[in-house]
Amino acid sequence: MSAGFKYNLNPEPSVEERYDVSTGVRRRGPYKLDTKNLNIGDNLPSFIPVAANLKTKKCFVVRNILLKEAYTSGATILKIKKGSFVYQGMHIGNGTNGATISAISKANADYDELTITDLGADLAVGSVLFEAKAADGATPANVANSALYESRKVEEGINLVALLSAAREIEPDKLVIPFSAKDKENLGNDFQFNE
Repeated sequence: MSAGFKYNLNPEPSVEERYDVSTGVRRRGPYKLDTKNLNIGDNLPSFIPVAANLKTKKCFVVRNILLKEAYTSGATILKIKKGSFVYQGMHIGNGTNGATISAISKANADYDELTITDLGADLAVGSVLFEAKAADGATPANVANSALYESRKVEEGINLVALLSAAREIEPDKLVIPFSAKDKENLGNDFQFNE
């Protein structure tokens, strides 16, 4: 290092392999990403669950959330893993119970905090909830049939993305957004999770 020079460079972030990339099979053609309730500038990480309409070539981010702390029925605060793309007014559920998000706090560095209506059931750490069509939480708004191939920044206008139709040796602990049980059922043998 030369005298008098100070370098304040941050190292490149390490790329963590979420699945065996040699097994990834891409879907043909780009898909138009529905950006409703996404913010311009949001970074969508690779290998998040996506619901794609294979006929119209339109796709939606599947907004699943992972609990970072156990939830007790009656509580109005839910602590979840960061990076889930939740929004105010979103319904969440697990197939039998549901709630609606009234406020979101991202102040804590370790988790996001949701203010919700009562879910009506106790949930363990690591439980996965999905975006629901209604407050009862019975039916998912979207069910994954693909995964995002590469990371993508949400921009104004049309956002075209590449998707995966198959992948093997998926590491669930390394995923930014988890796949729900309904997603895994819909994906079948095309996506194999190491669990």
